[in-house]
Amino acid sequence: MVEHLQLLRRLEKIIEETEFAWSLCIIGEDQSDKLAELTGDLKRPYSADGNGKEILSGYSYWGIEPTIAWRHACQDPYYPVMKEGLASFNRGWRNIFGQLTDERYHYVSLGPGTGEKDRAVLGDLQPRYNGMFYVPVDMSGEMLRVCMEPVRTLPFMRGFRSQVLPVQLDFNDEQNVKELDGLRQRLIGDEPVLFSLLGNTMANFDYDFDLLAMLSERLLHPQDRLMLEVATTPDLSENAARAAAQEYERSKAFREFVTSALHQSTDLSIDMNSVVFLGSVEQERSLLVKVIYQNQSGQDVVMTVPDRTEVTFAAGDTIRLLITRKYARPALHTFLASAGLNIENEAYAAFSSRRQAHRFGMSLMLLSRGDRPDGPTSVAQQVFRTRRPRESAPA
Repeated sequence: MVEHLQLLRRLEKIIEETEFAWSLCIIGEDQSDKLAELTGDLKRPYSADGNGKEILSGYSYWGIEPTIAWRHACQDPYYPVMKEGLASFNRGWRNIFGQLTDERYHYVSLGPGTGEKDRAVLGDLQPRYNGMFYVPVDMSGEMLRVCMEPVRTLPFMRGFRSQVLPVQLDFNDEQNVKELDGLRQRLIGDEPVLFSLLGNTMANFDYDFDLLAMLSERLLHPQDRLMLEVATTPDLSENAARAAAQEYERSKAFREFVTSALHQSTDLSIDMNSVVFLGSVEQERSLLVKVIYQNQSGQDVVMTVPDRTEVTFAAGDTIRLLITRKYARPALHTFLASAGLNIENEAYAAFSSRRQAHRFGMSLMLLSRGDRPDGPTSVAQQVFRTRRPRESAPA
């Protein structure tokens, strides 16, 4: 035991004293399992509308090529969700920060992105509690490296680096979240944690509300808080859905990002004109934007997938590259209540657009866990769930 403690102290000393960008990272998953899952999803049946072959959320950012493409897209002024989100976050965070009455928060960032928002959060939290831990969690090890770049410029980082613990883990898996909660218990015990799910990350998951309910139930303790940031819409119409799709379609850098995982994982020759953006109204809760890659060549194409097998990408077939959403705030609030989450504070910012008919925006909320309704699901949860049955992929 003494030898282990001595080793940890030596590593801590090395990290604090060197100018090199060392950081300790906990690897939580077998990456070969993730690769097998991605391969299986690329072998799914034919679909003309993006409901067959797919690259699930997480894999869109997994690996060095998607990470670089994502960082480039975040700097594109034609990508308004990211541009406006970065611009409005600091104002919203100041309101949220004022609601954090406890002085001693640790910070766990679920999907830290480029790290710019985490830098703002840490800049206020750490001076109040210099014993805090910062735990960024992401499925992509490369994204964890990227998120640390702005954080390292904080003035207190030299003495704080040993309290930064990146965790490579897919937090869309219930067992993984259980293990993350166990790590939290061993690391900091019952001290309060501020969790965050920023940048409209929740909107990229098929079962978005199920994810949030699971995080609330399995990860959030009564003394904790969750900071949630989502894109919003005041209008659930087909015209608004088309406008939402066009918002993403305008960005060349975003097109390069959504195709980067496909380029990294297959030998397809990517045609940017074959990237299709589809907008639709998702029940009474959100606008859904589905980004697909469609074989518009008129001929079947054979593509090689990560296990080196060949898969027929038939004429007209599609590969879903990404989904995202813009939420109706009343519907979102109703779901949060049904999931037992209380809104402690909310900062809303409308996008700076002349298109008043589709005034999209960003909402930053501070949530706490409250009492849950009786029974396994409420009426609201049944309305909001939009589970899409997954067909078995061919061997």
